[in-house]
Amino acid sequence: MNSDLINIILAVSVFLIYWFLVIIFKNKLEKRGISNIGPILMIRSKRGLRLLDKLAKHKTFWRKLANIGIPLVFVGMAYMMFLILTMDYILLTTPPAPSPATSPRNILLIPGLNEFVPFLWGLIGLIVTLVVHEFSHAILARVEGVKVKSLGVILALIPIGGFAEPDEKELIEKTSRIQKLRIYSAGITANFCVALVAFFVFFNLLGFLKPHAVVVKSFNSSIAEDGDVILEINGLEVKDHQDILKALNSDILHLKIRKQNGIVKNVTVEKIAGVYIIGVLKGYPAESAGLKAGMVILSVNGIETPNTAIFTKIMKKTKPNETITLTLLENGTIRNVTLKLVGKNGHGFMGVLIGGDYLSGMILGYSEQILTNLKSIPRDLRGLLYVTAMPLYFRSFDGITNYFTPTGFWKDLGDVIFWLLNAFYWIAWLNFYVGLFNCLPAVPLDGGRVLSETLQSFMRVEKAELIVKTLAIFVFMSILLSIVIPNLASL
Repeated sequence: MNSDLINIILAVSVFLIYWFLVIIFKNKLEKRGISNIGPILMIRSKRGLRLLDKLAKHKTFWRKLANIGIPLVFVGMAYMMFLILTMDYILLTTPPAPSPATSPRNILLIPGLNEFVPFLWGLIGLIVTLVVHEFSHAILARVEGVKVKSLGVILALIPIGGFAEPDEKELIEKTSRIQKLRIYSAGITANFCVALVAFFVFFNLLGFLKPHAVVVKSFNSSIAEDGDVILEINGLEVKDHQDILKALNSDILHLKIRKQNGIVKNVTVEKIAGVYIIGVLKGYPAESAGLKAGMVILSVNGIETPNTAIFTKIMKKTKPNETITLTLLENGTIRNVTLKLVGKNGHGFMGVLIGGDYLSGMILGYSEQILTNLKSIPRDLRGLLYVTAMPLYFRSFDGITNYFTPTGFWKDLGDVIFWLLNAFYWIAWLNFYVGLFNCLPAVPLDGGRVLSETLQSFMRVEKAELIVKTLAIFVFMSILLSIVIPNLASL
């Protein structure tokens, strides 16, 4: 059995033990105001009800905000159904192989369990998300004159949500359809608003980070270690490959390096600059010429290739069937190799995979690319898809704080800016995603309630409920398939 299957068995076993204890102590729990639906516990409290009444006094503001949110729910509903249908099509036509993205543990947004959600920052984001969502439902209920009996937390061994408990009789009998829609959509609207504000803060804070050239891989620990950054070369501040190119003005390089513990040291090295080979494609000229992973290309036809940008530019000027001479570094020895290129995309191609810029025993990366990727969100549907899947590309600044230097107001405040960036990032994304998820047209989600209430305005209640229940079954079956199909091969 693989590790994922073992983890699933352990998780199910622990959950069943928990459920057994809930059954045994059910009467005692009920005496403390804790009810259960199967293994799900609902812990109620009247704390916070007075605060709700105070906030609900601003009725005009809350109603206008809720009115804006109602069409947003339908936009989110359409988008999520598009994702569900696209996912189903992919699952049934080209099932993806098991991966972290398809692992059962990563379906739920539980900090620490979901490997894409860091525990601390995910927990902060989840708490803010749940409080905002449920408080907004409760506030709109009070705005519309509906009594809120309690606020509470939902547990299924671990916290999985929160809730506001309005008086169902008053909600059904004493409110109009538009009032119900406001109440049902309030949580989603609030989540989207908080996400917008948190993303705004996050992206503005990124502007206070100065990026650096990062040592991705070091082959000589006396010079640098993985994760160190190069601050200066020959007295010139460097942050990208262009800065480094300008600084390579002599055969001896004086480097100013900041280690991961913050210590800054100066080292002197001989200049050896090129592009690092991480792989060679089978059947191509590079393999026939004896090129291997670990070699460094120093020049092409006598023209130096100190970075990948220049190497790519030179190769794009070559032609199919052209013979070129490479100067290579291998295990400290420099030698020349001649090979005949094949054609690809209209120019010459040798069949090597380049892993980055090589400089005197180090492979370099540039943290500016992290900032560029975070800021370069397309302003169309692709941007929405990017934000939806953001944690797959970026999780937090934990472990990479050395890649940047805080500037401006944050210059002398240590890691404070990174703590804020991590917190606002996860507050933003979790509010955005939970808001989107609740847009799904599936009862008991808010989207299902909004759709049901809307359908009842022009068809019989029974027919509206049937449509929503059918959609709910379809949605949850699709989610189940997304767990089962990719992992069938590994069971």
